[in-house]
Amino acid sequence: MKVIGKDIGEKLDALYAELEKRVRIEGERGLRVESFEGGSFSNVSWDDDAVVISLHNGVPTHALPHVFGVALQHVRQRLDRYPAVRPAQQGNQPGAGLVRNALRELVMAPEADAQLERYELDEDWEVEQRHAGFKEMVRDAPEEWNRLRTPGHAFAALQYARFALQHPAELWESLREQMTERFPAAAESGEGVAQVVRTHGWKSPGGCLESLIAARDELDLRAVAVVEDRRSGKLL
Repeated sequence: MKVIGKDIGEKLDALYAELEKRVRIEGERGLRVESFEGGSFSNVSWDDDAVVISLHNGVPTHALPHVFGVALQHVRQRLDRYPAVRPAQQGNQPGAGLVRNALRELVMAPEADAQLERYELDEDWEVEQRHAGFKEMVRDAPEEWNRLRTPGHAFAALQYARFALQHPAELWESLREQMTERFPAAAESGEGVAQVVRTHGWKSPGGCLESLIAARDELDLRAVAVVEDRRSGKLL
């Protein structure tokens, strides 16, 4: 199939067809793919008439199947009522949105990747981009990262935990040392977050829910984020 004018082969054809049908029947919307220029590889938005998957136009063709696959899995997560992260009473404070996004991706990104393993998609380019991005981010980060109970510290700890859980071990070690040397408090908090997520995992909606709540509470983020159980509608 072709997406944003690029031929990505046939590996995701059946997955796309399945989700297009589910979105149409269960979500009462169309499923549309568009290109965009933004700060992420992809984005998924649920509009009134369509679910729109936006793919960064700068992603090379060989890397696009995995980027597209992750976006499709995020559509599937919502259809399957996986949990969501919502603003709490202090949800509008500076940096709170970045913290919530980092919390959500900490759990939902590895769940999406786990579902894509069967397709054997090339993700080397994404790994390289994330590796370079994290290295640059640590180099230029503010001292707030080391100050407990600040948005910067929470963001740094969540990023650390995500890399500890997802990044290839042989690449993560150098980044871990760099982070620990410059921001030891954030690294320590990140280790704690990674541990609670490993305990609960992401193999089911319930597991993801428990991981999100545990990671949030590990960093004392109840004033910034609530976790919605989409199966019951409860905010936790």
